[in-house]
Amino acid sequence: MKRRVFFLLFICALFTSPAYCSADSLFSLFSSGRAHVRANADATIPFELIGHLIVVKGSVDGSGPNYTFVLDTGSFTAVSKRLANRLGLEMKGTCKARGATGAGGKVCLTVLKSLALGGFEVKDISAVVFDPHFRQRAGMRVDGFIGSNFLRFFKIRIDYGKKLLTVSDDTAPIAAVPGGTLVKIAQDWRKAFVPQVAVRCGDARFIASVDTGLYDPMSIPGALLNRTDMDGEIDGIGAMGSGNFGNMDKVRLVRLSNLSIGPLGIKKIIATSQSGQKYALIGYGLLSNFTVTIDYPAEQMLLVPAEGGRRMGNLFSTGIAISRNYAGKTFVTGVWKRSPAANMGLVPGDRITAVDGRPAGSYTLARLQKLLFDDAIPGIELSIREPFGEKHFTIEKKYLF
Repeated sequence: MKRRVFFLLFICALFTSPAYCSADSLFSLFSSGRAHVRANADATIPFELIGHLIVVKGSVDGSGPNYTFVLDTGSFTAVSKRLANRLGLEMKGTCKARGATGAGGKVCLTVLKSLALGGFEVKDISAVVFDPHFRQRAGMRVDGFIGSNFLRFFKIRIDYGKKLLTVSDDTAPIAAVPGGTLVKIAQDWRKAFVPQVAVRCGDARFIASVDTGLYDPMSIPGALLNRTDMDGEIDGIGAMGSGNFGNMDKVRLVRLSNLSIGPLGIKKIIATSQSGQKYALIGYGLLSNFTVTIDYPAEQMLLVPAEGGRRMGNLFSTGIAISRNYAGKTFVTGVWKRSPAANMGLVPGDRITAVDGRPAGSYTLARLQKLLFDDAIPGIELSIREPFGEKHFTIEKKYLF
């Protein structure tokens, strides 16, 4: 299975019309926030890793601290419509947002009196109010996202191996570490203060956003691919994932021969690409190979190699993408050509009724992700509903390149 979901909510190229916020209003809202440190030292916060998502507890407007947030460097801060209603948050306007895939939609904006994580708090911070369909797509219920317009006040360190997040207001620049790589980052309020780095691949030079909410190692706009060095590509059939504003159709899986992020060189790395995609992204599949420190104020990122990193140069997969509808039914939404799933005849629209002998609905999507992404699990049994009964498959994973 290769279900690719962009939890990049609003790395917004935000644009306005007379019915929406003015550009000045947007700048005021997006650049709002005042850091208030309640701790006297760095705060180290355990997090839960659900799939690839960093899940932490926080408080809003003094309520909490038991609200569930996804910490997402590729997102604007957001709260669920459910939480906004519970806290009686006032809507400050609407605007149109365009996500990384190029699709867009209208979003509501609000201002939180405070948002706190550990001993670190930002007051009067703007947030997007999102619809509850995230639960259906992600298979988990969250109260919001802690995005880069919150994180921009701090220095954060993400240790994926130990599942520890460290937050600091230390103003000293990051010190060089033996074996580590220091990379310069940039930020732009129009892109929600998401960290951006210079990337080189073949003749292509571009800027990529650091997005912990992306599963894949990389995602690159299709317009850039003809200038990169590739040694393989596979087309997707159907939707190989979804973004906040729609499905990701006509996706390609490619293997880049080389990639440079600042001074860091990487040989052989998997990336996805979509023709209408607007932004290049660096995701969990790459970041989890490192302990990642992002110093927003100093505009630096430090990558220190971690033990037992993930494979970046190939994909061990059944080759299917899935989703779950509001009724709780699980479907195949897409397959990679030449993958085990495609070779066995699975097609978009097939309904999955059972996984390894258990009803599909008894699994969370996060658990299905674990079964189908984990390199230590060689295969999986699926039952597919057909017009005249069920068909049972045992799909063995293989390397797609």
